[in-house]
Amino acid sequence: MLAYLAVVSLLVAAPAPTTHAHTAVASAATAEDKAIKALEAWLKFYRTGKMDFRAKGIATKDAFSVKFGLVKNGLTTPTWGGDLEEILRAVVALDDEAAARAVLAVAAVGIDNGKYEYAMAPHEVRSLAETAAGRFKSAAAIAELAKNARGETKADKAQAVALQTAAVRCLGATKDKAQRPALEAALVDPDAVVRASAAEALGALDDEATAPALTAAVEKDASHAVVMAAAKALRATFGKYAAKADKDGKKDAEATNPGAGKAAESKPADGTEPAGDGANPPAKAEPTPPPAALQTAVRACIGALGRTSWRADMELVRFLDDFRTADVVPALIGVLERFAANPADVKSGKLSGLLLTQSHELLVAMTGAVYRADQPAEWRTFWETEKAKITVAQKQAPDAKKGPGTSAGGFCGIPVTGTRVVFVVDLSGSMQWPMDEDDGNGKKQRSVRLDFAKRELKRACDALPPNSQFNLVSFNGLPKSKSWRDDLVPATDKNRELFKKHVDDMRADGGTNVWAGMETALKIKSLVYGSRYDTHVDEVFVISDGAPTVGEVLDPLEILRLVQESNRWAGVRINTIFIDSATPPEARQAQPDLSIPPAELMRRMAQQNGGQFRKL
Repeated sequence: MLAYLAVVSLLVAAPAPTTHAHTAVASAATAEDKAIKALEAWLKFYRTGKMDFRAKGIATKDAFSVKFGLVKNGLTTPTWGGDLEEILRAVVALDDEAAARAVLAVAAVGIDNGKYEYAMAPHEVRSLAETAAGRFKSAAAIAELAKNARGETKADKAQAVALQTAAVRCLGATKDKAQRPALEAALVDPDAVVRASAAEALGALDDEATAPALTAAVEKDASHAVVMAAAKALRATFGKYAAKADKDGKKDAEATNPGAGKAAESKPADGTEPAGDGANPPAKAEPTPPPAALQTAVRACIGALGRTSWRADMELVRFLDDFRTADVVPALIGVLERFAANPADVKSGKLSGLLLTQSHELLVAMTGAVYRADQPAEWRTFWETEKAKITVAQKQAPDAKKGPGTSAGGFCGIPVTGTRVVFVVDLSGSMQWPMDEDDGNGKKQRSVRLDFAKRELKRACDALPPNSQFNLVSFNGLPKSKSWRDDLVPATDKNRELFKKHVDDMRADGGTNVWAGMETALKIKSLVYGSRYDTHVDEVFVISDGAPTVGEVLDPLEILRLVQESNRWAGVRINTIFIDSATPPEARQAQPDLSIPPAELMRRMAQQNGGQFRKL
């Protein structure tokens, strides 16, 4: 109130009130000008390619947020990312159309067709902009995002698609359910990257009203990436209805009957049932049936199996695993029949052993039957005969105590289920160190890490089925990794022998360039979001014993982000083995100080990419 009276008195006393009004407007315009111009200047310098986005301790005088007066006491985080965060914070505070357009320009980084080096980390730049966009609150700013998400942008085609994709992702970051119509419109856009991004954004809304549009995408879209994204979004949307299980495999009542837990809490402390009125005892709560939209989604996912690619089918089967019904069983038998009828599709990569294994394991889990994956006729006869008697088993929690064990067809105890497999081997000098190896009788014996890896590689090679293909990538301290062959080769007797000879000749020396190995194994040729990565690989096994010490990318968290981004729609299963036992004490003390330990890098890489992790 005092501030208001002060302003009034100034206006009354001033001989030219319009001058003060003009000054106030100019001041506001200057503040807006500073923030947006700072962002434009930062982005212009970034696009020159001269900025090492990961550089630590940049000079305060070089920071654009300081140059434009947005911060007074230097950067809290003295990096280019910290500088960008400060600028974005000031821009978002404006909360208007111009601010939304400015943030979108940054959110489109790495989505356009520009050339990006690893030092530029376009995915991190884009992520910071998307996070900032999620803080917009005004109707004007969000309307600007929605307009761009609908493709109402004047720009050349490549840039228009980039801005549209960025706007879709930014709208998803707002978690504003009112933006569902704009995102649903983007879900039928001509561009597949826009559609897949729209599906992901709809999944982030946590709104069951999105289910019809997502279900339609599963039913009709021709892009496997869009079907994958839509199925994943449906899993997230209906997650609360999924059958959860405790450690004993019992269903969680709260999952199938929301509120059941609260009802149990309302009982008297002695555990007795509430008395009621005597004549009408309290009725037991009936489980809440799944909504009709979920049942429709289940039918759509069943119908979509085999329509696009095995990568999309993997995501569809995951959805059906969460929401099991009797109708899923014959659909899975149909997957097995597809493999039996089209063996050439496995050799060509059109089908993957990953899908066969996943479908077979789900069939066994749901029915309790034990027919093999290559016996679809027996499965079909069994189901037609016994389906009236079988109650489909619901999903159970995994047994945390059960390790990967050993497998005749496995690598370091992890089963090889893919049919286009790449082994990635660490050949740094530390692979000559000792390790504790299980002797097969439950006792430990000392061996050399590289010798162990060689034995496991040859054993896994022998167990590969004849219709599979494979390759090996090795890395050490060199800038680039080495591939045994330029591409995957068939698992013929001749190739197996050549592979074993190559493995016998491997020697360990130098540092640990983890990123180089992953880049080659996944055939990452571009950092552009949504680009079609040139890989026919379906499964990767990584064995390493150390932290990243050399290479273009050293930060474990950065490696994880790059791998997950490149594998977003490729669906490659990545398994990791980390050798840590018997590491010399002096070597442990000399390990570099990283954002996360190397064992955690390996664990997360497997977890984030559908694989298994084993620590030895």
